[in-house]
Amino acid sequence: MTFRERCERLDTEALLEYLRLDLRDDAQAIVRQLLTARGIAPARIEQVLADQAALDAAAFAQYERMASLGERMLAFGIDFAAWLLVGGLLVGTRDREAASLAASGFEVLSWAFLLLRDAGPGLSPGKRLLKLRVVQMPGERRATLAGSVLRNLGHLLLVIDALFMLGERRMRLGDRLARTKVLRAAAIDAGIRPAACPPGQ
Repeated sequence: MTFRERCERLDTEALLEYLRLDLRDDAQAIVRQLLTARGIAPARIEQVLADQAALDAAAFAQYERMASLGERMLAFGIDFAAWLLVGGLLVGTRDREAASLAASGFEVLSWAFLLLRDAGPGLSPGKRLLKLRVVQMPGERRATLAGSVLRNLGHLLLVIDALFMLGERRMRLGDRLARTKVLRAAAIDAGIRPAACPPGQ
């Protein structure tokens, strides 16, 4: 069955939805011909195409605002390096008693840093250096303490948590649970409005 024959079996509304797909020029021409033959005004056809182009542009703009996988991994690496440096400074003493006390304190500080580092600007050195921000959805508000804790608990699942970032939404499992996402700060500061219907929301 040819593409034209398949389209001829569709009702008019289904054909109009076909216009929203990324069709090849010859396929789109067939859909246009069939719609015109059914009495659909060219102005309505162009409006459907324009509406879809606007939605695609908004979705692309929202996608561009989100931090890339590389940026997020580098930010995490910087945070990890900072954590190691602080740990080395605190625990690197020859006095056993002081080292033991420092190790206990460092463990508490480590958990606090891991869980709360996204609740305010500048708490995560990696995100600060790369100009990234964690925001709460909906509304792209500053991440709350509860949101920061919930999203960072996802790190306990390591690989499973990270694999979720490979999806179109670029969100770790922790992000999905906490309803957070990581955006480029420049996009927020520039006042760029979020897409009306961001991908995956």
